[in-house]
Amino acid sequence: MDEVQEIDRIMREKLQATQVKIIDESHLHRGHKAAGGGGHYHLTVASPSFEGINLLDRNRMVYQALDEHINGSPKMIHALQIKAYDPKQWEEMQ
Repeated sequence: MDEVQEIDRIMREKLQATQVKIIDESHLHRGHKAAGGGGHYHLTVASPSFEGINLLDRNRMVYQALDEHINGSPKMIHALQIKAYDPKQWEEMQ
């Protein structure tokens, strides 16, 4: 399973995400010394778990779900940009 599939799986299992879109931008950061391993990802996720939750706490929920891959060894994720929506917000965007 590659990194994108793993992030998708975790979002769906731990946060009951109904929509997950991941863009891997790791190729733009190859050789970047500060990366310290791990990829660079843009994550857009919609979950009923986010209903009534403010943006900062939604991001915390995502980071908590992915903690092992952000802080573990080997590190799978170095940088993560998050857009988190509840299902109603997701539908309004479509």
